[in-house]
Amino acid sequence: MVKPTPAAQQTAWRVHKERGVALITVLLITAILVGLTTQILSSHNLVINQHQNTFEHAQALQYVLGAEELVRQALYDDAVNSGPNVDHLEEIWAQPLVPLDLDGVGVMQAQVIDLHRCFNLNNLADDPSNHHVERLQRLAERLNLSPNLADLIKDWVDSDQIVSGLGAEDSAYQIKQPPHLAANQIMRDLSELNMLADVSDEDIRSLSAQVCVVPATQNKINVNTADALTLSILDPGISLADAQALTQQSRNYQDVAEFVSANPAFLNVQSELTVTSEYFLMQAQAQLSQSRVSLSSTFLRDSTNGQVTLLQRDFGKNYRAKVVLDSNSP
Repeated sequence: MVKPTPAAQQTAWRVHKERGVALITVLLITAILVGLTTQILSSHNLVINQHQNTFEHAQALQYVLGAEELVRQALYDDAVNSGPNVDHLEEIWAQPLVPLDLDGVGVMQAQVIDLHRCFNLNNLADDPSNHHVERLQRLAERLNLSPNLADLIKDWVDSDQIVSGLGAEDSAYQIKQPPHLAANQIMRDLSELNMLADVSDEDIRSLSAQVCVVPATQNKINVNTADALTLSILDPGISLADAQALTQQSRNYQDVAEFVSANPAFLNVQSELTVTSEYFLMQAQAQLSQSRVSLSSTFLRDSTNGQVTLLQRDFGKNYRAKVVLDSNSP
């Protein structure tokens, strides 16, 4: 066997080295290309997901806005076809929408709440006789809430700086963190209760479930839609048991006189009762895949012509359905 010369060995080693470098270069380029491709595909998928989420959110928004328009039309049709003089819980607008399947891509729910069925906190802004304060005190007592709530709310919504009983005005709020002042005007939203001095979250949740706010200071109670607790606080002579018995019946009183005749305990407060409603709250929610949009809209319906005006929209509230579905139902 012929032994390779040193020159041949050197040449073979150089060729082997060059091939190794070329292979390493090819592998390095391949790795870079794979990394770039992965990054491009990842970015592309992220962009696609972002656009999909944006599209789904926009679609869900249109669904709740569509529900808002449907409610507006339902309230107008009720006034025109059924007459604006009587509102009760058997009417179409008062029926909650059972979760509606959106062609297999999502679910929508909606409900309308009569804002004359509950105690309006803004009534305390114009309450020279303190009748509304006393009613709110009775409500707080029956809900086991802080006894100073009524005075705090009165001082928050009235226009003066005079402290009412256990209430608070600017001086009490200026020492809070962060410092602020009493509103001294009507509430725009129940969330303002969180600004009151020394009120617990639990009290706020319990009270918020029972009261409402509308931009009026003399909001009457609709006897056809009010719940038992609201009716029972109107006068000391009205017992909760009697109010519960009343609300367990189907109510479709055509005027206040008919109601008082059938329920004499309400004679002293008949001037603050009604059988028709002007303010309504719609709550709607649409969910498509991971996108969810909730909307609360407040309406004012003109009792003379049925025209419905949108007063306020709020996209920040969670939807709370009145309908609870049976898990065993189809």
